[in-house]
Amino acid sequence: MGKLQLSSAAIAAVLSLGLVSACIAEEAKGKIKAVSNLAKTIAVEVESKGVLVFKFDAGTQFKNAASAQDLIADEVVTVDFFQAGPEQRARTVTKMIAPLPAGVTRIAAAELEALLKKGGGNFVLIDSRPAGKYHEGHLPGAVSIPLNALEKDGEKLLPADKATTLVFYCGGLSCVLSPKSAAIAVKLGFKDVRIYPEGEPAWKKLDHPTESSLSFVKDANIVLVDLRSAEKAGLGHIPRAVNIPAARFNAAEKQFPEFKGAPVVLYSDSEHDLHQALELMREWDYKNTTLFPGGITAWQAAGNPLATGAAPTKISYVRKLAEGEVSIKEFDDIVKTNSHLVIDARTTDEFKKGHFPGAMNIPAEEMAQRYAEIPAGKQAVVHCSTGTRAELAYDILKEKGIRSRYLRASVEFGPGNKVVVQE
Repeated sequence: MGKLQLSSAAIAAVLSLGLVSACIAEEAKGKIKAVSNLAKTIAVEVESKGVLVFKFDAGTQFKNAASAQDLIADEVVTVDFFQAGPEQRARTVTKMIAPLPAGVTRIAAAELEALLKKGGGNFVLIDSRPAGKYHEGHLPGAVSIPLNALEKDGEKLLPADKATTLVFYCGGLSCVLSPKSAAIAVKLGFKDVRIYPEGEPAWKKLDHPTESSLSFVKDANIVLVDLRSAEKAGLGHIPRAVNIPAARFNAAEKQFPEFKGAPVVLYSDSEHDLHQALELMREWDYKNTTLFPGGITAWQAAGNPLATGAAPTKISYVRKLAEGEVSIKEFDDIVKTNSHLVIDARTTDEFKKGHFPGAMNIPAEEMAQRYAEIPAGKQAVVHCSTGTRAELAYDILKEKGIRSRYLRASVEFGPGNKVVVQE
């Protein structure tokens, strides 16, 4: 049987159709930038290659994760993929699990929860993440000892009693901060060193509470809520706190910002009220809600004064825009004046169902291959349906040196191309 021979023109034609590249598997490893279950894409920041976007489907295999919903930002993954036209399609997505150091044992969430409820004893829970992450939200009772601080002053920062049980955690299964910290503790002679490898993201996913530090309550751009009665709040409340009594909290959903990512911190003198309000906030999809368990007692103990008189009852929160982000108002002006090129980063099917007049459709997953289609000389503003894909497209354009900004908001098109844009 003779060999099949193709001319150079035929080979080029086959390559252009993606028939050969679809058979060639490649591999990329990096940190997750974003996951869109709507667009079925995973954006991964790969060293020396920038942000790569991979499409997944029913045939994609996930290892160390049940599905794409189990993947979170900053986790490390390895993606086995192939090129199909402009798309990079994932065959296998493997979540990296940081190895357990010698002499260290794993502790499950249920066991850790039991330890925390028991309280007391010779036990210390340690957050190995950077201090800023800790202050924003940490597991109840945890102390902050970032890895870099432990490497420098381990003997001074850890308990003198080497029989103390130490439990370390950080940002998830891929995070190496807690394993490295635990290894240092073993080297220093501690006998019972454990890791909660799933870390803060999994703890929140289990609907367990996280707590904010006093510095975050004092200085961060947050919504601070006093759940006590109006009478108690009037006698003394933390400055800039809004009073929404727990007795009326279940009817307060519409008082909170439209932006579901707003950081909300709750305090009270009742643990029951705190947890009831936290449960409602999570039902309302305010995922960045934390507790300030010490309330006014902790506030005063740190030497901070209370405000007296009637506490405000209306929330006035102004979100600080991230680098490259455009406000809804400015985006609306851009659309009306046609001052920027509007790029729609949604899928082609979504675009066909409704889009802004004059908008250019480049799906986020195709941006790395199609960015050259953007006309030179006009600044671009990118949107999608939630902001996730728009931010991803912005990151890619920034790497390519193309001036752009993005909208992080809900964009919904209805009949007659009617559009609703809201946070």
